[in-house]
Amino acid sequence: MTLFISLMVVTFSVLLWLMYRRHYRQVMQDRAALLNESHKVIRIKQSVIDQAGFGHVSGEFAGSSVVLKLEVDSLTARKLPVMWLHITMLRRRGSEGSLDILVRPQNSDIFSPGWNWPKQITPLKSWPQHARYSSKDKAPVLEKIDKDVSSIFADQRAKALLITPEAVRLTYLIRQADRGHYLLLRTADFDMQPLDSAEIGALTRQLHNLLINLDGENYEKAA
Repeated sequence: MTLFISLMVVTFSVLLWLMYRRHYRQVMQDRAALLNESHKVIRIKQSVIDQAGFGHVSGEFAGSSVVLKLEVDSLTARKLPVMWLHITMLRRRGSEGSLDILVRPQNSDIFSPGWNWPKQITPLKSWPQHARYSSKDKAPVLEKIDKDVSSIFADQRAKALLITPEAVRLTYLIRQADRGHYLLLRTADFDMQPLDSAEIGALTRQLHNLLINLDGENYEKAA
C-alpha cells in the first residue's frame, strides 16, 4: 500500500511538472510574439527577447530610429497589473531640453526619471492638470508641442511622455490583466494576442509628429 501511494505521488508530481513546463513554454512563446505585427508599421532592424520573455524591437519609422519595448507592472499592492508599451524615438544630434510629463503620478512609476529632476514646470492650459511636470535642466519650448501633448493625453491610457536631449519616449497602457483571474489567483493573466499594428502605428505616428514639431521640419534621422 505504501509503495502504491509513493508511486502515485511520483506519477502526479511528474504530470504536474510536465503541465507546468508546457504552460511555461506557451507563456514564453506568447510573450515573444506580442510585437510580431509591428513589422507592418516599422522597418525592423533588430528583435531581442528579454529575461521575462518579452520581445523588444528596434527599427525605423518615417526615417526616424524607433524602439518598442513592453513592461509589466505588477508591483503595486491592491492594483490590477498592467502592461506598458514604451515607444522611444531618437532625436537629432545637438538637441536640447528635457521634460518629464507623468499623469496620475504614483511612487511605483519607476520608469519616470522625473522624480529626481529638480525643476518643476508649469504646464500650458490645454495640458492635463492632474500631472507632474519636471525638467532636469532646461525645458523645451512648450508651445512647439502644445497640440501634440494635448492630443496624446486626450487618450486616458497615455501615461507618460519623456523628452531628453537624446530621445523622446511615450509610455502607454497597452493591456490590463484579467480582473477575475487576478482577484481569484493573484496572478496576472493578460490577453496574449499580438498587439494591433494599427494601434502601434497610431501611437508611433503621434510621437513622430511631436518629434518633428520639437526639433523642426528638417528633422534628420538620429544615428
